[in-house]
Amino acid sequence: MSVRNKFTITISDVNGSKHYLLHQIIKRFVLYFTLFVIFLIVTGSYLISFLMDSVTDLEIKKTKMLEHQEVLKQSNDKLIKELNDKTKILTQKIGQKSEELDTIKEKITDIEALVGITPSLETEVDVRLQNIQFTSAQQKLFFDNIPNGEVIPFKGYSGKFGWRKHPISKTKEFHRGLDLRAKKMTPVRAPADGVVEYAGYHKSSGFGNLVIIEHNYGFKTSYAHLSKKFPVKSGTFVKKGDIIAYTGNSGLSTGPHLHYEVRFIARLLNPENFIKWNSSNFEQIFKKEKRVSWQSLINLMQSHLHLAKQQ
Repeated sequence: MSVRNKFTITISDVNGSKHYLLHQIIKRFVLYFTLFVIFLIVTGSYLISFLMDSVTDLEIKKTKMLEHQEVLKQSNDKLIKELNDKTKILTQKIGQKSEELDTIKEKITDIEALVGITPSLETEVDVRLQNIQFTSAQQKLFFDNIPNGEVIPFKGYSGKFGWRKHPISKTKEFHRGLDLRAKKMTPVRAPADGVVEYAGYHKSSGFGNLVIIEHNYGFKTSYAHLSKKFPVKSGTFVKKGDIIAYTGNSGLSTGPHLHYEVRFIARLLNPENFIKWNSSNFEQIFKKEKRVSWQSLINLMQSHLHLAKQQ
């Protein structure tokens, strides 16, 4: 390579020599540099624009994510509040049910004691209820077949069971029943299931119009001084609660009332014990009325119920 003058540069090789002017080289350099700078500016602008767009997208995504996060937080807070509220309500309900169950258990214990079952806290409640139901069935069998409860609405007694002075003859006698105060035409209801043995006017006894009902297991009831209106007649089967007569003032009577008698195989019993007999004092009659063979009767009824339950 040789320099021919101030502005010319000559480059020689085996292929020959080439001459370059200095201003041409500078122009090319400036051109290339300018193109390079333009390229950098364009590329940088593109990259900056791309990055700005990316940042904007990221900001938008970030904003959306924050909004979504806030929605989720609010939703979670709402769910947590609802769950807490429901948990609180369920806890209260569980507490109430536990108290109700304890109350039921106490009532079951009371009923068990009432009907003569030995309470067992280890036994499941449903089993204890079944035992009570079975005993309740025993009670129902008693109350359906043996006289119990009021035969007319209670208005007081005008004559008690036992020894007294007869209100008409003034002689001392044994009063075989109860005299129950009542207005005329008060309905008289059967105290247990049975069949009407007699319904009509009874001349020889002084009872006037009389109804006698034969009940199961040897029990019998009589109703005297009745009205002449008879809803039943001899041979009529009646259920507990059926109207069998109406009160009156027939026979040897000083005023309207009902004379009521209860017998067990011809043995006179105090009707007051049977009028007051109900499920709340079920066992008391076994102690008060000693003229009935209660234990053998209970055994017989239990065998009937056991057979019915098997069937």
